[in-house]
Amino acid sequence: MLRIYFLCLSFAIFTNCQSDDLNVITPVKESIKAVNITILDKKLEESSGIINFDGRIITHNDSGGEAALYEIDLANGSIQRTVIIKNAKNVDWEDITQDDLYIYICDIGNNSNSRKDQIIYKISKSDYLNNKEVIAEKIGVSFLEQTNFSKSDKNTNFDAEAVVSIDNSLFLFTKNWGDLKTSVYKVPKEKGNYKIQKTGTYNVKGLITGADYDKSRKTIMLTGYQSFIPFIVKITNFSSDNPLNGKIEKKRISINGSIQIEGIAANPDGSFYMSAEETTGFAAMLYKFSY
Repeated sequence: MLRIYFLCLSFAIFTNCQSDDLNVITPVKESIKAVNITILDKKLEESSGIINFDGRIITHNDSGGEAALYEIDLANGSIQRTVIIKNAKNVDWEDITQDDLYIYICDIGNNSNSRKDQIIYKISKSDYLNNKEVIAEKIGVSFLEQTNFSKSDKNTNFDAEAVVSIDNSLFLFTKNWGDLKTSVYKVPKEKGNYKIQKTGTYNVKGLITGADYDKSRKTIMLTGYQSFIPFIVKITNFSSDNPLNGKIEKKRISINGSIQIEGIAANPDGSFYMSAEETTGFAAMLYKFSY
């Protein structure tokens, strides 16, 4: 999805951009090594979100894909189970999260700035486990601050590609193409249509693409990239309304494969899985790291 964008970034880097160019790499001293787990099935080349549901590693594809969830076989990256969401459409599915009873799939991508139909699909875990096809409740969202819906060609600050579930709320994190910051929006978990207002912003100096919440350690982990450098952001000691007011640490991720990290899932042992889309020369991949 972002091949052209990466080529533009490459040109900018090798032509010695000025220091105030948004595409110049911001140094991050520390780095974490990610381990390659498996190449993903070709059908998952646009894997865009991921969760670990009691050992079931579940993902979905990006825009235009099937309205379906796929379970990954960790041994070889194949699809071992598919569940169709019958009353859903995959316009631009960007992330997935869960709580004790439900799975939430976020059709909230807005690269062009023109969307007015963002939806979060809510499905029962019981239904998911016992059926090949399920019906979802719908949570409609729109950004209160967005008044201009003209197409902006990836220059918007109203593209959201990451979500976490904490207590009775969902929190969306934006992928700000315009200023490389991220804002957070709080969303009720009940069906309805909501105009949401940001509760905080952080200058992450990159593009946020995925998120998960480690409940046992009260830690949010975000994934993203800047230029050709993928990174993670660890957030702790945050408030119940604004996760971006806590302690924030950013580290690079060292990987051997596709750098277009799109999803992250917390594991019970404190480690994390990450999924990456296929990029030119690299297959879609599942990684694992410990912070």
